[in-house]
Amino acid sequence: MGRRIVVAVDEGEESLHALTWCLKNVILPSASAQESSSGGDEGDVLVLVYAPPPRLYYPAMDGTGYIFSTDIITSMENYANELAKSVIAKAEMVCAEYPNVKVETKVKDGDPRM
Repeated sequence: MGRRIVVAVDEGEESLHALTWCLKNVILPSASAQESSSGGDEGDVLVLVYAPPPRLYYPAMDGTGYIFSTDIITSMENYANELAKSVIAKAEMVCAEYPNVKVETKVKDGDPRM
């Protein structure tokens, strides 16, 4: 049975560099070893995880007296969702250069530092 290797990705170039390093130094060497073995084993699965920063709580009225409409809050949530899709798409493009790699993606809410 193959391994499940988790790589966290975010908006920064550093995470794409870390993903590339993982593909070259962790995934590919083990894939070569599996090809030379007797077969029958499943290969490794790379799990890409994006944990967007926690959404800030916006009360209906902030301390300065401005009111946030539901349209503004909805717009901010839509932006966060589009950002998550963009980050995952970039990471999948990097993985596409390695056609023998099985990739799963996960977007999980929460503090990415935890």
